[in-house]
Amino acid sequence: MTRAANSKSKATRAARESEVFEMRKGGATFEKIGAALGVTAQRAHQIFERKLLEVRTKTGQTAEQLRALEMQRLDDLQSFLWEKARKGNATAIDRILKIMERRARLEGLDAPQRIGLGGDPDAPPIKQETRSAAEFTDDELAAVAASGGR
Repeated sequence: MTRAANSKSKATRAARESEVFEMRKGGATFEKIGAALGVTAQRAHQIFERKLLEVRTKTGQTAEQLRALEMQRLDDLQSFLWEKARKGNATAIDRILKIMERRARLEGLDAPQRIGLGGDPDAPPIKQETRSAAEFTDDELAAVAASGGR
């Protein structure tokens, strides 16, 4: 295969993958995609999975690259402010604490926070009543039915 033919083949493959991906994003079944492209539903699924893996890989790399860049920026800012903070500059100290908070969020270092009812951590947890339908009275079942299950 010549270089030009190989490039054309890659371009055709990429175009087909993109078409399958867009059709699937639009809600088309693999049967419909296969019929539109003259391939089996199984082949359409394989093409979609290959494109999905490519998208996930690129997205994952991009996210990791952006996270590394953001971490470098935070390091630079903190380094710039460090001596001022060590000398007692309250504004520099505040800024460094903000940088540290941002770094902790980016790296997932903060422990999960418990949020109670209405966003109040001190509020009691929501209790869900669990009873079988046989345990409800006729009046309770009628009330549930009348409310539409709400």
